[in-house]
Amino acid sequence: MAENVAYHQELVKLAESLQLKTATTKTIVTALNVPDDVDVLFLLSVPNALKDMLLNSARLLVYTPSNEHFGIVPLEAMLAGIPVLAANTGGPLETVVDGQTGWLCPPGDTEKWTQVMNKVLHKMSDKEVKNKGKAGIKRVKSEFSDVKMAERFDRLIDDMAVAKRKSLGGIYQFSGLVIILALILGVALARLGKVV
Repeated sequence: MAENVAYHQELVKLAESLQLKTATTKTIVTALNVPDDVDVLFLLSVPNALKDMLLNSARLLVYTPSNEHFGIVPLEAMLAGIPVLAANTGGPLETVVDGQTGWLCPPGDTEKWTQVMNKVLHKMSDKEVKNKGKAGIKRVKSEFSDVKMAERFDRLIDDMAVAKRKSLGGIYQFSGLVIILALILGVALARLGKVV
């Protein structure tokens, strides 16, 4: 997407304006060969194997999109036992439990984001971080498993069946919404790899 390319270029310029050395990679081979003196590594189109390697070595996942839809990335991190720091808008409000599985911060409050990152990276013990990670695993398995998502979908369909019908146009719009929700559910479950 053109928007992603422009955003990447903007981030590279920002990092360089702060005198940070950057590198951008698209494959595992190029990522593993990045020099040690690189301050900021941009990973584009991260393959699953590299994503798994990164999650296994991470202490915190920072998820910055504001007003993001559901967002699968926080769930993937939580399933891997990694606490999540995310914007307190959109999908993370449904997935991340502030203070339990991670932290939610206002998108524009850089001081708050910095405080949380500093706390996790420098002040929390490994045991404290692991406990947040365990809470995340538990949350994903209990609230976002294929069974739980199917139960939610069934409730939605049941609610539709008993809903007062206003007009055919409304029914078609609502049916379209259900089809879209079913497609989103299918994609989300496929991305989670039915691990949960």
